This record gives sequence, C-alpha cells and structure tokens, in this order.
Amino acid sequence: MSKVEGKGIITVKRTVWLRTDLQPATDATITEVEESIFWVNLPRDGNQVLVLQENQEVKLGISLPDGFYSADTTVAHLGNDPKKFYGLKIPEELTESQERRFIRAHHSANVLFRSGDFKAQTAMVNFSAGGIMVYLVPELEKVIQANDKIMVQVSIDNIPFEVEVKQAWQKNYANIPFAGFEFINISSRLQAALAMFSLKYSEKQ
Repeated sequence: MSKVEGKGIITVKRTVWLRTDLQPATDATITEVEESIFWVNLPRDGNQVLVLQENQEVKLGISLPDGFYSADTTVAHLGNDPKKFYGLKIPEELTESQERRFIRAHHSANVLFRSGDFKAQTAMVNFSAGGIMVYLVPELEKVIQANDKIMVQVSIDNIPFEVEVKQAWQKNYANIPFAGFEFINISSRLQAALAMFSLKYSEKQ
C-alpha cells in the first residue's frame, strides 16, 4: 500500500475531503499553505456546514490520479475569514486507502436505472468510487438489453446523484442474480466524494 508525503500534495486550490465520526464527509478547498498547517474555506454541502472545534481530530482525504489517500489530522486554528476558516495540521504522510484503486463498501440503497423509455428500480448491494453492485431484476435486464446509454440515480449518505454507467459483469450467487456497473464520465468531485463515503462505510464493517 503506497504512501505520499503530506507536504507534497497539500497545495493551494486542491480539493480535500474532511470527515468526523458524527458528520458526513464534506469537501473543502485549500486556500493557503504555511510551514506546518494548511487553511481551507468553510466546508459546506448546500445548507449543511462542517462544524469543527480546535484540537478536534479529523479524517483527511485526497483523490489523486492513482488512488484515494487519507490520513488523520487535527484542527490547529479556527479562523474568522470564510476563505481561511479552518487551519489543519499537515500530516507527515497520507496512505492509499485501498489495495485496489477503490474501496468497496456494503451499503443498502434504492437505485433507479434509466435507458431511453425503460426504467428499473432495484437495490444496491455495495458501491465504490468506481461503480455499484445491484440485484439483477427483470426490469433491469430490459434496460441492459435496450443497448443504449444507461443512467443510474442513487442517494448515498443523504446525497443524491445521477451518473452514466455501463454493465461490467453479471453473476449468480446462491441462485440470486446480481450485476455490477461501472461509473463512466464521472466528475472528479463526485468520485472523490464516493471514495470518502466508501472509506466511511467500510470502516464500519
């Protein structure tokens, strides 16, 4: 499992993900880097803001081209400027969060597939930043057979999103059919969020 030096990737304008045990992962932008700390703007997701206290421990996540890296850090300073809201300690190193590129976490959620005039609702078995595994219901087979662009709608950690997918595999386990779908044309921001969520849920398992 590879590691990267904290000072090497903690750079201005880079997006990071911050998470505590009691609050969902929220993205923030690095606005300034000092000798041993870095500042971020106010982490906000819609009307929800990430509330942190001085000396509080925080899980830091950064999505890089070769994987998702994370480390524990601490709130060193609380700022008054929205552009310098939290000052966090720069970790010595961040560790790749998975042996494969994406962590796969078991999590149940309703999933809606759409392709042209076809729709199918099913249940998600697990997910990662790279794709999802679902129960293969007859309606979903029709969506796949339509051989057209497939969109999936799902909500994870109370955050709804829609993304294009393609079928990666189809298998039976204990005579129950399942299918795996790969996310395609996914934004780096959404992929980073899913990486943090999969890390969160995998840690609970």
